Amino acid sequence: MLVKDVMRRQVITVKESTTLKELMRIFQKYPFHHLPVVKEDGTVVGIVALEDILKIFEPFPPYLMEMLRRNPFYTETEPEETNLFKVDLPPEMGVLCVAEDLMNMNVVTIKEDATAMEALSRIRSYNLKTLPVVDEDGRLQGIVNLFDILMGVLKEKGIF
Repeated sequence: MLVKDVMRRQVITVKESTTLKELMRIFQKYPFHHLPVVKEDGTVVGIVALEDILKIFEPFPPYLMEMLRRNPFYTETEPEETNLFKVDLPPEMGVLCVAEDLMNMNVVTIKEDATAMEALSRIRSYNLKTLPVVDEDGRLQGIVNLFDILMGVLKEKGIF
């Protein structure tokens, strides 16, 4: 079974310039929590997950906190967990913060002619929720996730 046999070709995508407000409207409307970010030509440049939006409530990026902890003079034990209900965000944040600010640019992808087993392996190895399917030029062709692969296997075995 190949990825092209189980992937979904209809994918909601966003541009790098999609605002936080627009992202939240899309997440509200659809039942998924990951959006591929594509350029005008369809090239995948990132993925925005609902969890990525929570990062705007963190006072410091995780990599900065990790660097601080490695400093021998750093004395603070653990910073308090950020309370998203207490963080003061200006209303302008909805239009000033865009997908490019939030997206994960280290996107793991797969090609249509790869096996579904290979897709499953990547999903598990990288602890992913979804895997963009791209052509040779990195343009989005579809998306595949664990559910799609499981449905493909169940259909192939005559169970569904």
